[in-house]
Amino acid sequence: MKPTCLADTNTYVYNFQTCGFHHTIKINYYMMKRTQILLALVAVFFISAAAFAQDAGKRNSVGIQLNPYLDSHFFDGTFFSPVFAGRYGYSLNKHLTVGPEISGYFILRDEVDSDLKISSLNVGGFLRYSLMPDARIRPFFELSPYYTFYHFKSESIVTQEGIGKEYRDSWLSGYLSPGLTLYSKNRRFSLDLMYKFSNKDFINGNKSVFTYRLNFNF
Repeated sequence: MKPTCLADTNTYVYNFQTCGFHHTIKINYYMMKRTQILLALVAVFFISAAAFAQDAGKRNSVGIQLNPYLDSHFFDGTFFSPVFAGRYGYSLNKHLTVGPEISGYFILRDEVDSDLKISSLNVGGFLRYSLMPDARIRPFFELSPYYTFYHFKSESIVTQEGIGKEYRDSWLSGYLSPGLTLYSKNRRFSLDLMYKFSNKDFINGNKSVFTYRLNFNF
């Protein structure tokens, strides 16, 4: 049976029997310009930080996250939702680390005849303050501003507006996160365990979520 609508495409909520969409797609010239400026600043920061790190011999790190989002929809085969992140970190000193980061998720309906696709891409950076910088277990606090690009598309979904729907949106957001970093004996590898708080919903439909980063330090 085909769903009648998707109530809220900005969160990880799947209600296919509520009222139709009420969003209106608008092209905002000034929002596009702000997005271009933000992407340019992130690129300049990444290039500058990498070049300075080579000259100064400071410590660098590359962190990744890649895993499916595990919830009831994953285990009952309704949806498959990969979560991903990639970052470069540069240590200004023993306590402060900064860098750019890209993160997000995809939501795919796990059915052969379904064309439902949802994606959310975050482009921004992070600033981290670490406590106990010489220990192998280090508490930290992290701030990350980013710009989110959201996309929803289905050519077969039925809503009050008809058959098929495509919706795009973007907004400025970010998160605050306490966490712990666990280092290997030679400090080459580390694991960040963190709990993020935001003013926007994460993939779990809440404004807080547990996550991780696996890092290679050099």
